[in-house]
Amino acid sequence: MPDEPIITMRDKIYRRSGHIAVAYQECVIIWGGYVEHVQETSTSPIVSQYHDTDEIWVYDRITEVWERILTKGDIPPRNSGSCAVLLEDNLYVFGGYHGESDPGSMEGNSNQLYRLDLTTMTWEWLHPPGPLPAACDKLVGWTYQRKLYFFGGFGPPPNVQDLVAPIPFLHILDPSTQPSGWPRGWNNQLVRYDPESNRWDWPKSHGQIPSPRAAHAADLTGDKVYVFGGRLLNRRTNDLHCLDLKTMEWSGSLVKPLDQQPEGRSWHSFTFISPNRAVLYGGLNQFNTVLSDCWFLELPGCRWVKFTKGPNTPRLWHKAPFLPPGDLIIVGGHRNNILVPVINKVHPDHAEEVLVLNFTPKSLLRLCLDTVLFYGDVLYEEWDMLPRTLQKVLQLRMEQGCQRLG
Repeated sequence: MPDEPIITMRDKIYRRSGHIAVAYQECVIIWGGYVEHVQETSTSPIVSQYHDTDEIWVYDRITEVWERILTKGDIPPRNSGSCAVLLEDNLYVFGGYHGESDPGSMEGNSNQLYRLDLTTMTWEWLHPPGPLPAACDKLVGWTYQRKLYFFGGFGPPPNVQDLVAPIPFLHILDPSTQPSGWPRGWNNQLVRYDPESNRWDWPKSHGQIPSPRAAHAADLTGDKVYVFGGRLLNRRTNDLHCLDLKTMEWSGSLVKPLDQQPEGRSWHSFTFISPNRAVLYGGLNQFNTVLSDCWFLELPGCRWVKFTKGPNTPRLWHKAPFLPPGDLIIVGGHRNNILVPVINKVHPDHAEEVLVLNFTPKSLLRLCLDTVLFYGDVLYEEWDMLPRTLQKVLQLRMEQGCQRLG
């Protein structure tokens, strides 16, 4: 049996898809997902390997350096496509796809819920009662009034024994999965978790509920969550929906046919950078082309504006958390079509850098560090005149090679 490929630090930071990423204090935390890795030579087959789940990687906004932190407790199984939401000092991870066998885990979609205490770095496997959500991956989630919400995803049909009749959502099978004997499909479940009572419940919503979908994106602003795009059957949509969490009413599609707007896509990111402005970036379009466009959604009129100074770097299944006051951190993902079978590839196609979009001016310290690195060939011999802490930051940044777009 061949040895497993060695995963380097650069693999763990940059070559990562199907991961989670959240903004926490002055940092971004990434966890989970997988890496496609070339063995031995450039013409060897690529193998997919899941990242270890007993570690998190933390990006410091001030120093722009990554740090690895080991965790303990009920370590979740290795997976991709799970959903993470943050509530105070706790990181909650729900669902995903378990592609490797870990103790207590079976291959397939999950409806397990885990909590990581970020003050102690300890995991806890939660077992909330109540009608259980359908197992799925590629879903979205958010927190509102100290409760966790999850919407949509892709996975097996719901277990009727876990739910009250009638099933409170739609599930549409993917015909391509039926011959395997393991059918899966898209859902539009909206489920809620209350950490105080440790229970699942199914909030009732009304209005025009979005169709089942997966690989969509969503974000919260104020009392409203906006959901954009995703895939159902052979269609990748560009519909925009809003759920008013005070009234639990869905808006119906907010697409304006005659207005300029993004094309349909899945595996994109959609992140609010202010109460009235969100950034949409990348994804996979209807023709399996990886997109590099970047758009602003401006509220309250739901007006789309193309951002011509965006990354212009094709990327899908990335994450883009926002660090106030002005840093959008785009991390991980693929540069090429993710649907091409691994056995047909000869080179890995993960993104090779983190992209940082700055929507407010950097601090003087960050500008100085950028300048010293930019003129590294000239100034390197003078680094020993700096405090040791700054020397270490510069050395780590040079090794990690994070790209900044301004």
